[in-house]
Amino acid sequence: MKKLIALLLALVMVLALAACGEKAPVEEAPVEEAPVEEAPVEEAPEEGGEEAPAAAMTEEEAWAAAEAGTLVADDLTGYGYSDSTGKWYYSNYPNYKDFNADGKLKVAFVCKFSGAWFTPKAESLGETVEAAGCEYLYIDANSDEQAWLDGIQNIINQDFDAVVMTPVNTALLPDAIAMLQEAGIAYLTTDDPGADAYGFFSPHYGLDDYYLHNELGKYVASKMQEEGFMDGVAEDYSNFLFVLQDSPAVEAIHLRNVGFYDGIVETFAIPEDRVVWLDCGGSLSDEVAAKFSSTVQANVGTVEKWLVSAGGAASITPTMTLFKEAGVDLANVKFADCFSTDEPLKLMMSDPAVAACSYGACLSSAPSGVGMGNILIDLFENGTPIPAFTGYELIIADGSNAEQRYNEIYGG
Repeated sequence: MKKLIALLLALVMVLALAACGEKAPVEEAPVEEAPVEEAPVEEAPEEGGEEAPAAAMTEEEAWAAAEAGTLVADDLTGYGYSDSTGKWYYSNYPNYKDFNADGKLKVAFVCKFSGAWFTPKAESLGETVEAAGCEYLYIDANSDEQAWLDGIQNIINQDFDAVVMTPVNTALLPDAIAMLQEAGIAYLTTDDPGADAYGFFSPHYGLDDYYLHNELGKYVASKMQEEGFMDGVAEDYSNFLFVLQDSPAVEAIHLRNVGFYDGIVETFAIPEDRVVWLDCGGSLSDEVAAKFSSTVQANVGTVEKWLVSAGGAASITPTMTLFKEAGVDLANVKFADCFSTDEPLKLMMSDPAVAACSYGACLSSAPSGVGMGNILIDLFENGTPIPAFTGYELIIADGSNAEQRYNEIYGG
């Protein structure tokens, strides 16, 4: 009997062990599979790595990278760099809204004030985008900071797609840009560039005056060579004078005279003692006349050939008047300036002698309005990012095209 009981107990233990053996894999399986579930979490940092693409960066991170010299320019990420200005730009391109979502494309120009410079720009911008089927709104802040900010809020409320900005004060830009970024509205500045809260400038359409006047200098140098203007100039340049009618307030920002000077000396090795930099104050006509008059009188007896550069846009009339009064033959003069009004072209059209010796880099606001309009249309239609910086077109005027330039810019 004891043996029978012992056998029965042994059988029960065997069956129990067998049952435990069947359950063990079920209990342990989740432990074995757990590493498989966690693997993607462990590998995720390796996919992005430490070199995270700029598109994944916040502006704060990107600005730190820019200061460290590691940020890569790529308009598709919104971050761009301009060699011309030496600045970083951010467009918010990856976060633009769907421009065609409501079936309308609307462009605004929120400007600090109207006037001879801004009105042609605003009108040509409007004509360009309206011809492409866009709605257009011009807002004149009339030099009022709050009115300008209200204009930005207004176009956000009306669900505009893009805005061109010329702020009353560039200190207003950080707040305006933050509002536009949140709304997904494309933006660019013109005439008055400025940075956002992090240090990135808005995409900008404006002046690269050094480039324009450097090219003008090279152009004038080529004409001097073609015409044999330097024939008869002494080996030591003693009968030649290069005068730069400087305006410190203008030159500090625009570098027009510096650009022209560099363009000239690439061709002619003019000694420094034959170069005169005149401080013409604000470059108004009476200031130019007062400063340049003494220079002409002091040198008219010994100087046969004159090269004059001005960067303030109000120099042609007093300069030519003084030369004529001193009996200087304008055939022995080369004069260059920034032409931002119609006065130089009108004078050249009325006086062949002035036309033959004068050259200008034309700063016309109307073509820039067309240029900005085309950039926005390209964005809407093709998804092309707004460039970080777009410089004004180089438009050189001289005696061969003064009337043509006048008609192109001022409408005849």
